[in-house]
Amino acid sequence: MTRFWERSIWNRSLAGQLVGFMLVALLVSQGISFLIYYDEHGQALRDTLKEEFLVRSASAARLLETTPSAYHADVLKAVDTIYSRFWVTDQLPEDVKAWKQGAWRRLKDREGNGEGTGSEPVVDATAAGPVISNYSWGNLPADQWPLERPARFVRLDNAFGVGLVVELEGGGWLNAAMAKSKKPFWMSQSAVSVGITAILLSLIAVLAARRIGRPMNRLAQAAEAFGRGETPGRLPESGPEDIRRTTEAFNRMQERLRRFVNDRTSMLAAIGHDLRTPITSLRLRAEFIKDAEMRDKILATLDEMQAMTEATLAFAREEASGEETRLVDLAALTESICEDLADLGWDVRFADSSRIPYRCRPSSLRRAIRNLVENAVRYGERARVTMTMRQDYIEIAIDDDGNGIPAGEFERVFAPFVRLEGSRSRETGGVGLGLSVARTIARSHGGDVVLANRDAGGFRAAIHLPHAPAGPKPATDGQFMAEPISATRALQQS
Repeated sequence: MTRFWERSIWNRSLAGQLVGFMLVALLVSQGISFLIYYDEHGQALRDTLKEEFLVRSASAARLLETTPSAYHADVLKAVDTIYSRFWVTDQLPEDVKAWKQGAWRRLKDREGNGEGTGSEPVVDATAAGPVISNYSWGNLPADQWPLERPARFVRLDNAFGVGLVVELEGGGWLNAAMAKSKKPFWMSQSAVSVGITAILLSLIAVLAARRIGRPMNRLAQAAEAFGRGETPGRLPESGPEDIRRTTEAFNRMQERLRRFVNDRTSMLAAIGHDLRTPITSLRLRAEFIKDAEMRDKILATLDEMQAMTEATLAFAREEASGEETRLVDLAALTESICEDLADLGWDVRFADSSRIPYRCRPSSLRRAIRNLVENAVRYGERARVTMTMRQDYIEIAIDDDGNGIPAGEFERVFAPFVRLEGSRSRETGGVGLGLSVARTIARSHGGDVVLANRDAGGFRAAIHLPHAPAGPKPATDGQFMAEPISATRALQQS
């Protein structure tokens, strides 16, 4: 139930919430108005129908009194309506209950023969409303009845059903009954008005939500792209004031973060570059050392410092280059890395995978995957690369047959220039930047590098990448700019 509520349109859509709030307000206000005015409206309608019925009954009585008895049957049929019936009896009906039952039969009788067919739109007492328990005639006030002689009146139900009898001058009694079906609430004018108002309010709410939601959606996409290392550019600062201030804050934030990263990268590159001069100077001076063993140790240390400096400069240059995000086939990119290393004689194998379109910085991601594959071969003899689509991420797993790493060292090995291999020999390992660079690149794409010792033996290093949209990237004007690129082209440019 909780999961259904979280995925409902109420929680997923701003338009849904606005429409919901407006409809609730409409229903509450209309409900209060209905409770206040419904009874008054119903009473006014009953009074109007009763007045019309009394005037028609008086007119029918005058018409019968001025018409020969031979034409009375035709007159009665002529004055009948779809919801009223008129007939003549010799005596005053004393049994009101029996008279009501007969009146209902006549009202339901389409042909006027006294036998109810049920095809008439006039409903019976149970459908029109609860039958009142008044089984006696009442006298109409003089101001309501247009004739001088009195008429006997009774209600057929609590809705619009009424009946009366009046004595004719020539003898006999005119009987009249009227019952009009009460429309259901959803067919009433109020319900139609509520429905039309609800539709109009819903349209207004959708338009308002789109006006608010469009810049919010654009902001969310830009924030997601910025978190993956893309450069969405400055967003247009439009919309309501609150949304505009939020967009302005996001633009300032990404400018500050970009400036901060660029300053740190430039500083790192400058330090690495400046270290070249003293290293070269020390190398020249070491050549004049007569002790061969001491000279070789110093030169080996300088070589290691030189390698670390070059690796640092390479990483800084790559970060400063600001590679553009492109759409590539992630499976093809990974497979090409494995094939290149296999062509060099390394024991690397890639498990076939379906095509996975993915927006990324191909050169950077290629370097991260290659670092992990090279580590697997260097320390675990061989590398087996698989790709799996998980529910929340894409996994690029590199398995080897090595001894693994103690679980307590998992976080430490990501630190720059840290190597668990104690010889520090460049023949048995690098300078200790491989895992650090791989995790930095993975995190810049919104993912991470996860290490684990396999139960069956060996070690696994996996890159987890979020399900990035494979579609077009957001441009600075809030529109979208498609820029697909094939994996082959991406690899050529890398």
